[in-house]
Amino acid sequence: MNIRKKFIIFSILWGIIPVIISTSICISNFNDKSIEMIKQNVAILASDQSTHLKSFFNENISNLKTDANIPMVMDLLVDSNSGASKENHNDNEKALGDIFSRRKKERFYISAELLINKNETIITSSDGGHINEKLIFSDEEIKKLRNDEAVVTDIIERKEFNSGVKSAIIASPIFFKNEYQGAIASVINMNYFEKLVNEIHFFKTGKMLVMDTKGVIAASNSVYIGGSIDKIDVSGNLYEKFSSIDLDKNPDGIIEYNIDRIEKIGYYSSIKSSGWVVLSGVEWNEFKTPINKSIENITVALFFIVLLIITSCAFIVNYFSKPIYKLLGVIRKIKQGDFTDRFVYNEDNEFGEIATAFNDLIDTIEKNKKNIEEKNRDLQSLTSNIPGGVYRFRIDNGEYLLDFASSGCLSLLGYKKNEFKEISSRKLVEFIHEEDIERIKKEMQNQLMKSSRYNIEYRIKRRDGRVIWILDNGQIVRDREGKLFSYSVVINITESKVVQEKLRLSEERYRIIMSQTEDIIFEWNITEDTVYFSENWNEKFGYKSVIINISKNIYKTNFIHKNDIRKLGKMLNDIIYGDSYTETEIRVRKNENEYIWCKMRITAMFDEDGNIFKAIGIIIDIDKEKKEAEELLYKAQRDSLTGLYNKGTSQSIVEDYLMNEGKDINGALFVMDLDNFKAVNDNLGHLAGDIVLTEISTIISNVFQENSIIGRVGGDEFIIFLKNVNSEEDIRKKAEELISGFRNTSNTEILDHNVSGSIGIAKYPEHGKSYKELFISADKASYSAKNNGKGRYCIFNEN
Repeated sequence: MNIRKKFIIFSILWGIIPVIISTSICISNFNDKSIEMIKQNVAILASDQSTHLKSFFNENISNLKTDANIPMVMDLLVDSNSGASKENHNDNEKALGDIFSRRKKERFYISAELLINKNETIITSSDGGHINEKLIFSDEEIKKLRNDEAVVTDIIERKEFNSGVKSAIIASPIFFKNEYQGAIASVINMNYFEKLVNEIHFFKTGKMLVMDTKGVIAASNSVYIGGSIDKIDVSGNLYEKFSSIDLDKNPDGIIEYNIDRIEKIGYYSSIKSSGWVVLSGVEWNEFKTPINKSIENITVALFFIVLLIITSCAFIVNYFSKPIYKLLGVIRKIKQGDFTDRFVYNEDNEFGEIATAFNDLIDTIEKNKKNIEEKNRDLQSLTSNIPGGVYRFRIDNGEYLLDFASSGCLSLLGYKKNEFKEISSRKLVEFIHEEDIERIKKEMQNQLMKSSRYNIEYRIKRRDGRVIWILDNGQIVRDREGKLFSYSVVINITESKVVQEKLRLSEERYRIIMSQTEDIIFEWNITEDTVYFSENWNEKFGYKSVIINISKNIYKTNFIHKNDIRKLGKMLNDIIYGDSYTETEIRVRKNENEYIWCKMRITAMFDEDGNIFKAIGIIIDIDKEKKEAEELLYKAQRDSLTGLYNKGTSQSIVEDYLMNEGKDINGALFVMDLDNFKAVNDNLGHLAGDIVLTEISTIISNVFQENSIIGRVGGDEFIIFLKNVNSEEDIRKKAEELISGFRNTSNTEILDHNVSGSIGIAKYPEHGKSYKELFISADKASYSAKNNGKGRYCIFNEN
């Protein structure tokens, strides 16, 4: 890193960055303290009003307890609860009503004061109304009264109560001889709460509300909130935010919310005795605006400080660093071999003296450079590309005379330095193997016609008689006097030549082996996704032996039978995903219309990191063996006379169908027993009987050409399983066609002896869900058909 960059970085690190960091810290601290102060102010206000509200409730409860101690109150309650006559207490009721009326006038927020017996019935009121009416408390409120706890109800808005005016009830229980007798209660309107809220003025945007435990608003100075916090006319999240607070665990705290897209911060305080809540709120912008203004002022000051630092740096760079940087630029060019540039500085100061001395030095160096370049030309030619030995030949009249050999070259030739000096003749041809001389001359001549360089492989004879292969990489150079020299670098390549020869022999052995076998070798280059086949692929299949992008093209080509493409694709995927060996049997296209069975084996090859890069395999023609196996299987499964499935195969195929593809598909099993067939055997012999059986199998096959499994399961007994039955009509149609086949045959043996078939039919799955169950049902139906006159069919019936 140069001085100029270091200076700039140093200035940034120790000038600008500390200023930015310290300013950022100040701004952050200022912002945090401002926000904390805002939260404290909002919290103090809400807490004060919560305290006022708590005192208000406590004061009213205290007043009620005082009134409860009036003697006539207890008399009225005891008589009312015992059911005594009221006539003796009219004066007491009137006197107590007057006291309640005075209490109402003294407190502007009281709508009525009531005396209630233990059955929640009003027995005295401040205005003489609602006597003998029920004052409905909740079960929880009644429970609290009976436990000698004062009650502050939620806000009541009912037409039958206090003329529908928003009201709440403060009730204090009355006990006599430790038994609950009733309560004295004040019905309060919202005037006190409205006065409390409207007299509070804090901040420009400060708002406050008082609400009961259900979120019904007692009083609010916000234009957005009136009835309840869950019914705000504009968008906002106050209700969601407040609903998420557990007031039992957090009776007071900070709440941040928004109303009509205006962000606010507030403080809520819950009154433990009543559950009512005081909530204050202020718009964030009222505080953010002055804070942001302060931050802007600090930022502007920071900008001017940074600008001053940058200006100072620019002055220093221009006056001191610029000349140094220019000098460094000239030095870099000199390092690259360009001596034409000079350090120009015309000021009369220290840099001017440096420029004069530097330019004089470069002039001297440039003069010496040309002499050094000429002397180094020979050395450069000798030392370029020296992995082995170096030698030089002097060329006189076409003869190459060795006049210099490095120690490496002497080692290749098998000479020591003193032994080499004693050699009288140093002609190149005397070191070269006789069989290579003419070839070398031709190759050198051809190469030197194109350029002054040559590159030749040939054999040389060592001093000890051994022959080695060398690679001669040389260049013809003419000196200032016009003399020609050949400078060469030689490398011993004997080992690589031996490897090449072994490879050639290996390839020849491989070629001979492949010419003597029909098996095909293939190589799958996984990186290129290309498959190469041996030459006998073309001989066997008659088309190209290279497949590009096999992973994609395998599903597009037709050289693999369409039913076997997935098998081949799976084998390739198994190799790619880690299997080292796998094999499969597939059909490969031999000509346009013929596919032959082949066994394909493949083995993965891994690099030194364990990653697969190639796979080698063999393709073996197994078509003959496969077809012979299929023929044997066919014979094992078929009846030798009719060619139909034999008994065991018929049962196995039907059972396999019912357990797999035909599991939920309707079908039918036909069991046919021949009528009068024994007469043919008895009268015409078994040969005629075989002809009849063959003809009958043809009749069955013609009727049931598709979607059927046909088998001979006994001497004169056949089964047919009909697949995909849509209706019973389909079954009857097939049965009638089969019976008609007997009548319409041209076979004289069948006609002369009235051979027919008694057919029993069982429907799947109605008459059986397995082959055995179906066969039993169909066999019973077959006997029924035979007993009813032969040559007919019968569908199995449980009855």
